[in-house]
Amino acid sequence: MARNNSRARPGAIAFILRHATDVELDPTGWLPIEDIVTRLAADDILVTAEDVLREVGPDGNDRFELSIDGTKARAFYGHSNPNVNIELIDINNAPQFLYHATPDYNLDAILDRKEGLLPQKRLYVHMHEDPMSAVKVGKRRNAPIALFEIETKALPEPVGRTSPDSAVWLTTYVPAKLLWKIAVPEERA
Repeated sequence: MARNNSRARPGAIAFILRHATDVELDPTGWLPIEDIVTRLAADDILVTAEDVLREVGPDGNDRFELSIDGTKARAFYGHSNPNVNIELIDINNAPQFLYHATPDYNLDAILDRKEGLLPQKRLYVHMHEDPMSAVKVGKRRNAPIALFEIETKALPEPVGRTSPDSAVWLTTYVPAKLLWKIAVPEERA
């Protein structure tokens, strides 16, 4: 049974633009809006092109970018598809400190085995300008989290972002010795 679930749309679009193997993104991650509508329909999520434009456009979700001509969309970050070449801008102009939150169950690999932060199945490690944004992302797994503060100037790999409007910064590796675990901030009312 088809559904028009507006709550499912952002996550479904993010999956399509970041991870789906049955769509053909161009080399920089763009996919026509009509292809997004078609792929959502294959998952029984019935939407119009206008519905997708509301999600990916300037007033929509900050994970997405709409092409200048309004016919294509792409995800700013989070890709697992190695065929997508994400160009980083503002290389090494990141704020002095960035933040990354992860479930506590990852701490053994990150700190004890000294693997640090690796992109895992994605192309980049994601770091946030604001600790509360990192905490929000880290809590998606419904597990206790650890919050790390990272001094960007010490990172061995370039740090950049995909848009001047994005508060998410990307790098390929953060060594364990550069991760400072800090207290998780209280939720703001």
